[in-house]
Amino acid sequence: MPIITISILGEKELEVDKMEDNDEDEGGSCPVATRDEDVNEQNKQQCVEEANYRDADTGAAFKISEVCGNCGAFNQTSQIMKCLGGEEDKGYCQIYKFACSAYNTCDDWVKGGPITDSKFDLRNETM
Repeated sequence: MPIITISILGEKELEVDKMEDNDEDEGGSCPVATRDEDVNEQNKQQCVEEANYRDADTGAAFKISEVCGNCGAFNQTSQIMKCLGGEEDKGYCQIYKFACSAYNTCDDWVKGGPITDSKFDLRNETM
């Protein structure tokens, strides 16, 4: 699976999985974590431990704009959405490689998201 690297985190680079359409191999072009619940759970747990992935907190320090659904690493391209079964409140975290909720947050949240087909195309054109 080819990988495209883009820089949206300043000096920190983020790999965005570029998937090839493959209608014959159902799910074959989807990231492993979208096909394997154990891998998804392991990657999610890594995010919990390293970046405090959690339900959004409405406390004083929390910003509603800083939920996963607005994160620059939250992939909601049409290909990923097919892999996730089309659930609109889900996306794929490109940092930790797991299916996550648009309504949660973590300490590695970055501005500029979500990644959509139009944004993905624009990023590829600048490379």
